[in-house]
Amino acid sequence: MLLPACGDDGGAGASATGTASGTATAGTASTGAATAGTAGATGTAGTVTAGSASASGTTATTGTGTASGSATATTTGASTSTTGGASTSTTGGGSSTGGACPAPQQLCGQACVDVNTDVDHCGGCGNACAPGQICLGGTCVDNGGCLPGQILCGQACVDPNNDVNHCGGCGNACAMGDECIAGQCVSQCPIGSMDCGGQCVSTDSDPANCGGCGIQCGVGEVCTAGQCAAGGCPMGTTDCGGGCVDTTSDPLNCGGCGTACGPGQACENGSCVCQAPLVGCNGQCVDPMTDPNNCGSCGVDCGAGAVCQGGACQCPMGSELCGGTCVDVQSDPDNCGGCGITCDGNTEVCDAGACVCAPGFTQCGAACVSVWNDPNHCGACGNACGPNEVCAAGQCQADCGNLPDQCGAVCTNFANDPLNCGGCGNQCNADEVCVDGGCEAYFIPGCNACPCNECTGDLNQCCFNDFVNHVVCAKECP
Repeated sequence: MLLPACGDDGGAGASATGTASGTATAGTASTGAATAGTAGATGTAGTVTAGSASASGTTATTGTGTASGSATATTTGASTSTTGGASTSTTGGGSSTGGACPAPQQLCGQACVDVNTDVDHCGGCGNACAPGQICLGGTCVDNGGCLPGQILCGQACVDPNNDVNHCGGCGNACAMGDECIAGQCVSQCPIGSMDCGGQCVSTDSDPANCGGCGIQCGVGEVCTAGQCAAGGCPMGTTDCGGGCVDTTSDPLNCGGCGTACGPGQACENGSCVCQAPLVGCNGQCVDPMTDPNNCGSCGVDCGAGAVCQGGACQCPMGSELCGGTCVDVQSDPDNCGGCGITCDGNTEVCDAGACVCAPGFTQCGAACVSVWNDPNHCGACGNACGPNEVCAAGQCQADCGNLPDQCGAVCTNFANDPLNCGGCGNQCNADEVCVDGGCEAYFIPGCNACPCNECTGDLNQCCFNDFVNHVVCAKECP
């Protein structure tokens, strides 16, 4: 069952040693031994010089004495003080392993970090990347480790071919509503038209914007070739609401009145076309060499995290393209070590590209089992119970004793057994625990005692779980 636990682990105890020596003019100093370290002083010249001491773990005092002078000392990993005498104290720091972190994270200090991506712990705790580098796949790389075709802008890799905030270069943001196509900011208005007050107009033929935004033609006048003129439309043009339009080239009346081209398109011979190297996809002009939603051809979506380079989808370093999506094959249980390699959803997790037993399970042969109540591996792999015995709490015995539920030769508690949650054979997923007969998601935090600041969001309850034998963060405790 899940039991609330309170208090934090203290640091692990450690021994400490230190030495100090000095000379004094007319005084003497006593020498004593303490928990760790020794100190001594002999009289010579009126001052006492304390040596160095080092310590880690618990407090150590290295001698007391008196002398006619003052002394100072330097320590490594400790603090030392003497006032009119010769006393040295060292106080080190302890460390607590704190327990397991969910793959691919590691415990660094009191926090779980992903050493594949954390710039302060890249590839291992304390291995900080240099300024200008980011951490990809546990390795510090220059230029942000951006893929070919990307550039590093701040702390992010961007594709200047289609990023509206960095179009053609870092910081070159397109106007609101515009698109970035092939490194150029492209208006939502088709080529040959103009944005006037948020509306696309053709200044060649629009009587309200004739020759420029806001230039209104008078009563009885039409707009033709960007000029207001009295009378009807000249030969070769069509009257479209007071505008004399050449439907073979007008992008808002292409091939006929009201037929508007899309962003980035131009009207050629009465048809809306994209300008090379762009191609038309679903009414838009795109660059199939760089567009992640139309990579290589229309409709080819590279998926989250991927980029399109040279018309082919590419994933960032440390991930692979599986089924159209970039995944981390080091931690994805559905693609563990490679695309399509699936871990057992009930008993295994993916750690460092290999399927391993989830917390609370033990590897026995090719299977992950619960030695807590498996009659074939009761208490240890291969320890099979007899024909008239059951397995209860890792012991073969005649009956289930205090355990309330039984499934064949398995003694259990439907309230907290993830292999029999709420009933025989009802298995939770590997990333779930059984709480009051129901499966709920959890993760193992870095701290190993409650309360735990890492339990946040929906999984904000800190509980001790007997099955995984560790503090877990869950939605609720029983």
